[in-house]
Amino acid sequence: HHKTARNVKLSPLHHKLVEKGAYFKPVSGFEGADWYDEECSTTNPPTIEKLTWNRESWFDHWEDEHIACRDEVALIDMSFMSKFIMQGEEAGEVLNYLSTANVNKCENTISYTQWLNDEGKLEADLTVSKLDNGTYFVVATDTMKGHVLQWMRRHTRGRHAFVTDVTGAYAQINIQGPKSRELLQRLTSVDMSNDSAAFDKCRYEQ
Repeated sequence: HHKTARNVKLSPLHHKLVEKGAYFKPVSGFEGADWYDEECSTTNPPTIEKLTWNRESWFDHWEDEHIACRDEVALIDMSFMSKFIMQGEEAGEVLNYLSTANVNKCENTISYTQWLNDEGKLEADLTVSKLDNGTYFVVATDTMKGHVLQWMRRHTRGRHAFVTDVTGAYAQINIQGPKSRELLQRLTSVDMSNDSAAFDKCRYEQ
């Protein structure tokens, strides 16, 4: 039954999303917020009264979120995404071999890339962040977790490169929209301008 494994994997933001009236659906074992009803709360959660092939009753809420993301800024909890750390002296070489893009560039660089097989067919669509010369952070879609993990393990055999699944260890919070930098700058003393926080740059803080 589809309800037997609900509320097992929760992101660190889950309780906040509940307070904001989130309607949750299962996403690869996690509770993923699908849409919000600002009139709902922890004690009054949103529900779907009746499914339809026409416009759903919650469409207006979804439309508001899309417009906010397109015109202003939105926070999206993507903690269900697959996350891996590859470490080792040959980690960069292995990842560069797997990737269509050059992912073994300078430190603190994130690359969007694809992984292909010997026939040139797509195996994965993901990002690779180079944290230092021996540490890389790989993020892939939740539905490709097992495949991406095994693809890396297959190509690290006999190499000084080691893969760790850290999906459950890290949250993923996406800040998206044209006012993203403006919002982030209000939250941190770090310079979030284009010059300081340029496109394709990343930073690992502990």
